[in-house]
Amino acid sequence: MVGYILSGILLLILAAVLVRRYLDMKRLDRLSEKMEDYLTGNGGDLSLSLKEDKIAQVENAALEMQNRIETAEERFRQEARRTSNLTADISHQLKTPLASLRLYCEMDESAHSEQQIAQIERMETLISSLLRLEKLCADGYEFAFEECNVRKMIEKDWEQMHSLWPYTTLTIEGEAVIRCDEKWLSEAFRNLIKNACEHTGENGEIHIFMERTESFFYCTLEDNGGGAAAKDLPHLFERFYRAEGQHSKGAGLGLAIVKEIIYRHHGQIMAQNTDKGLKFTISLPVLDMIKTIKNSEFRIQN
Repeated sequence: MVGYILSGILLLILAAVLVRRYLDMKRLDRLSEKMEDYLTGNGGDLSLSLKEDKIAQVENAALEMQNRIETAEERFRQEARRTSNLTADISHQLKTPLASLRLYCEMDESAHSEQQIAQIERMETLISSLLRLEKLCADGYEFAFEECNVRKMIEKDWEQMHSLWPYTTLTIEGEAVIRCDEKWLSEAFRNLIKNACEHTGENGEIHIFMERTESFFYCTLEDNGGGAAAKDLPHLFERFYRAEGQHSKGAGLGLAIVKEIIYRHHGQIMAQNTDKGLKFTISLPVLDMIKTIKNSEFRIQN
């Protein structure tokens, strides 16, 4: 009889241990799911645990981490807004004197004034590009996502650009319809094509390949311009960066704007050299369910 009682007690203890372990595993699973949701931008709000055990310590540590991340993100957003506002103020203050200088030079018919007008136009372009880049970085624009045929978009843009580079050939392979902000994605591709045209010379060749899988849109843009030095590749998307020996008249902001536009589409872009020239590779997630990206959404970083 005593043996049966002891066996029963042992079974009860074992059952209690197993139930406790099962409940602990369920709590860990819920915590893991919440952390995954939070890190992917799908909610996953954590709550303070009042229990006094090891799992509660993990839950509260995760909550503290979430609070610190949100505080850091808010500080970053505030700093980005301050920088954007400062850039906007400086740009606004510069536009009026530049307009006055342009008017003064246009009234002077000398060749010297033509050079001055060209410099003024370059400064105006620089100010405009810098302002757009700062607003992009500060999430100052709202992106509206709609279905877009990327091939037709690029073909339309090239029709408008081709007269500036009549000796450059552009070919497109593949076709894809994706959800994107067509205006901004168009600007990204125009900047990439312009960059390629400026570095390929009179016999320039640009080849674009695109495809869409179930989850991603992939696109490569490749030229025959000789490529970039290995030391320049990691810096091509930095604002104002100019590769050694480059004499482009641009402001040095085009590729930085491209990168920010791609990031606002939750995508990534990279550059690499090929046997003939430079190759840009773009990957964007297929956003069938997203129509508008709001300022606070999660975005992929390199």
